[in-house]
Amino acid sequence: MNSFDLTYHIISEPLVQSDSLGYYHQRQEKCMEQAIGIIGGVGPFAGVDLLTKIFKNTIASRDQEHLNVYLTNIPSKIGDRTQFLLHGGDNPADGLFESFSKLAQMGATVVAIPCNTAHAPAIYQTVALRAEQEFPQVTLLNMIEETCAYTAKLFSEGATIGLLATKGTHEVGLYRQYFAAYPKFQLIEPDAEGRNRVHEAIYHTEYGIKAISPVSDTAKGIIMDEGAKLLDAGASALILGCTELPLAVQECDFQIPLIDPTLLLARAAIRMIAPDKLCSR
Repeated sequence: MNSFDLTYHIISEPLVQSDSLGYYHQRQEKCMEQAIGIIGGVGPFAGVDLLTKIFKNTIASRDQEHLNVYLTNIPSKIGDRTQFLLHGGDNPADGLFESFSKLAQMGATVVAIPCNTAHAPAIYQTVALRAEQEFPQVTLLNMIEETCAYTAKLFSEGATIGLLATKGTHEVGLYRQYFAAYPKFQLIEPDAEGRNRVHEAIYHTEYGIKAISPVSDTAKGIIMDEGAKLLDAGASALILGCTELPLAVQECDFQIPLIDPTLLLARAAIRMIAPDKLCSR
C-alpha cells in the first residue's frame, strides 16, 4: 500500500500573501488556542497512529472536549530517513520542515514527528534550528528524549533495555547517544543479521509493515523472534524504536514491558498544551 498525500485541513489560498499581512495576523489571533500538529508522511500509518493515541489519552466525554489537532501527510516531500542516513542524498529535513511550517501557520503550538529515525541529529537538528528561527512560538517535541526519560522513570535503579528499530536508527546509534545521559542503563540491540531482518519486516515490499495492512504473519514473526532474542540476552523491556513496530506487536506478546515511543509522544503533546486533560496510565 503506497502512502498518499493529504493535508487534514484544507486551505484554499495561501495563509500569507504579500498584500494581506493583516489577514494573516487576524488568523493568527484566532488560532491562539493551543493545538497539536502532527507531521505525517513518515510511515503510512505513523501519523494516524499518533493521532489515535492522542485521542485515547485525552480526558473527554464529548467531541468539543477533545484537543485541536492538525495532521499533514505529504510523503512525496519527505525522503526516506534511513536511505539518507546510510547513503546520503537530499535531507528529509527539508520536507519535514515544510510540513512543520504548514502546521505552524494552521495554528499548531506544539508539533510532533512520529518517526524515530527522523530524530537522528543530521535530520532533527536541521528541522529544529529552522523551526526556532522562523516559528519560535511553536515547540518541536523530541520523541527520543521522551522515551529515554520515561524509561529512566520506569526503571529508577537502571536496567538493560532492548531496542528494535530501522537500520538507520541502529547505524547512527541514535538511542545510544541519548542513553549516554543515563549511565545506569545498558542498551542492547540485535546483531547485524537481526537488524537486517527487522528492517525487512518494516520495509519489504511483499510482507513489510509499510507495504501490507493488516500486518503480515511474516513481519510479526520476525519481530517476535528478534524481540525474544533480546529478552534472552537480559532485556528488562523492549523499545519499539520504529513507529511501524507498535502496529505489529502488543504488550501481551512478550513477558516484559514494551515501550512505545509513539504513545509517549502522544502523551507529551497532550501534557504540553493541556496537562489537565491527560489520562492517567
